[in-house]
Amino acid sequence: MYTRVAAVLTPILAVALVITGFWGYREHRQKQAVLLKAENQYQRAFHDLTTHVDQLQDELGKAMAINSVRQQTPCMTNIWRLAFAAQSDVGQLPLTLMPFHKTQEFLNNIGQFSYRLGVKDPQKPLGAEDWATLKNLYGQAAQVETDLRQVQSNVLSHNLRWMDAEMAISDTQKKGDNQIIDGFQKLEKQVTEFPEVSFGPTNRTLESRIQEQPMQALGPEASPQQVAAKVKQFLGVAGKETVKVQENGKGNPTPSYSVTVQDGQASHMFLDVTKQGGHVLWYMNDRAVNGEKVDLSTGAAGAASWLRAHGYPVMEMIQADQTDNVGVYEFIPVERGVRLYPDKVTVKVALDNGEVIGLSAKDYVYHHRPRNLPVPTLSLAQAQQRLSPHVTVHEHHLALIPNDEKQEVLAYEFLGTIDRDTYRIYINAQNGDEEGVEKMRREPSGTAQSW
Repeated sequence: MYTRVAAVLTPILAVALVITGFWGYREHRQKQAVLLKAENQYQRAFHDLTTHVDQLQDELGKAMAINSVRQQTPCMTNIWRLAFAAQSDVGQLPLTLMPFHKTQEFLNNIGQFSYRLGVKDPQKPLGAEDWATLKNLYGQAAQVETDLRQVQSNVLSHNLRWMDAEMAISDTQKKGDNQIIDGFQKLEKQVTEFPEVSFGPTNRTLESRIQEQPMQALGPEASPQQVAAKVKQFLGVAGKETVKVQENGKGNPTPSYSVTVQDGQASHMFLDVTKQGGHVLWYMNDRAVNGEKVDLSTGAAGAASWLRAHGYPVMEMIQADQTDNVGVYEFIPVERGVRLYPDKVTVKVALDNGEVIGLSAKDYVYHHRPRNLPVPTLSLAQAQQRLSPHVTVHEHHLALIPNDEKQEVLAYEFLGTIDRDTYRIYINAQNGDEEGVEKMRREPSGTAQSW
């Protein structure tokens, strides 16, 4: 009898082993493909960062030699662009769990300084103090360039992998050496020790930001367990999902948790949540979006409904775009008829089924608060007189906006056209200054996509 049972079970077990082996091999190949893709992205971002810092340092040196406003403006604008590109490169590297804020702040300061000289005041020649600032920034950028070049040399000569660095950063139990981490820690230490740079009397607010709520106003400190429960409630999941909560690196000016949720399928969900109060800063579902069955307008209605269901106040949509099969919508709260631009929220909707798959709410979390909104000094008619006579006005609103100095100001917002182009123009409601002009994007049909 045992012989007959063995004769039946042996082929079955053999087939099961083959199937298991094939499944394991396929899973391994898929995992390797994902890791390879991530590694390639990290490598590209790092080498782009090195190139952009090289170019930034060259442009700073060039700016020191320029003696005409005509040449100064494009040079400063290019410095601003390169500083922004370098910040974007840093954001694509797996450095969230280690302090790297001083280097990001350094790049931001260069961008803000060059913006003032090249964009905000393009006809203002360099004074002695501005030139001295350029010289200091040039020398400091040279040191950043040298440190990055050293890391790049180590990466290339030793075939270092960013995935290994990411694992080393996240492993708090091990303190093993990693040349990439060591290089970036050296860079951060170097930037921290840079002497204070004066950005001139007209740029004293460079370090300021739009007023944020105090951290304690966000609520009591949330534990990882409390954050996991809040995330499940936020996502509306049943409870069988795997939720991993990890505290972000020490030294982060806004303490938060990184959360990963896996529902047993191919997709993952990622969130950043504040440590104070457990508020969601951003959310992303990385699932594939297959085709387009929901139009942009229907997706907008779904996004607005989703915001209401998640406790956000009355919101007004101001912008809608579509990338591939995903709708991207910008919303702002409206209080007593005033649009609150500092409190913006962005929602992503999959247009295959209308599901919300992304949220960016950092501005809302850190800025939304009770305000004593000012009363306009200028009337609507007086503000409209400050517009170019070539603009045909179609809409107008009161809006609270950040100005170039990152201060909140009350402005009249005009939506107008010149020929077939649409613009948003902001006139300060207190003093009549033109605070900003934004050209709206045009859709293929020729209409500006604004809401």
